[in-house]
Amino acid sequence: MSLATYQQQLKQRLSPLVQWYRSREPREQRVLQLLGAVFVVVLIYWLLWAPSVNARNQSMQRYVANMQTLEWINANEGAVRAASGGKASALPRNWVGEVSRSANAFGLTLKNFTPDGNTSVRIQMEEQAAGQSILWLQSLQEKGVQITNLEMTPGEKSGTATVRATLQQ
Repeated sequence: MSLATYQQQLKQRLSPLVQWYRSREPREQRVLQLLGAVFVVVLIYWLLWAPSVNARNQSMQRYVANMQTLEWINANEGAVRAASGGKASALPRNWVGEVSRSANAFGLTLKNFTPDGNTSVRIQMEEQAAGQSILWLQSLQEKGVQITNLEMTPGEKSGTATVRATLQQ
């Protein structure tokens, strides 16, 4: 079908409405025009303006949360470096227990902790502070623990993460 055909069909369908409008008095026509203009403004607000303002506000909230996380990381960088003292200390004989104790020291809760012999352990943490989790894993590496598998996904709350990792001596 061509454009002319569509235009003709549209005119045929709108013809009764146009005739009804023209049969109204000039005063009623002005009221209908005003109502049409209000309808168009409301439609533009609902379809364009409100969704864009909502998306902007959500983006601003994510930006602020990310900036706060970055500020925290930058503020604590020196303390972590000073606490490590440059050189890694030797792992204790019971290094698997040390992994659990060090997580508690960093304020983290291990949801799942599965030792695999005496040389590796699988850990899982959910909804833990992402910055603290990274610092904890870094401190383990500085002590000689190797991270052989790491999966870190964002948590539901801003600044949190779910971590699954396999650690080896």
